[in-house]
Amino acid sequence: MLEINQAGLSWTTILKKEANFRLAYDAFNIQKVAAYTQTDIDRLMADAGIIRNRLKVHAAIENAAIILRIQQEFGSFKNWLNAQHPLSKEAWTNLFKKNFRFTGGKIVNEF
Repeated sequence: MLEINQAGLSWTTILKKEANFRLAYDAFNIQKVAAYTQTDIDRLMADAGIIRNRLKVHAAIENAAIILRIQQEFGSFKNWLNAQHPLSKEAWTNLFKKNFRFTGGKIVNEF
């Protein structure tokens, strides 16, 4: 969540808003975020305490749903990551871009 929102911004900006992100996104509860509706999107877009970028908000919700599907299929996100080895950084980046929204090389580095 924070990585998505950091894109194009400084980490200082994101870290100053971390508590607001946790509050706005239900403490990053994947099940809750994946189930967000248009009402939740409207709420997030009106929340001055977070980054109000429509693409980032939608990516956070969609990625939460993708993580849930991965957990169902592989048992956990970690198992999914482990099942992909060995890959080059370029292949990892392509895999993340294929499966998730608003990801790139920097986010892949975190994993």
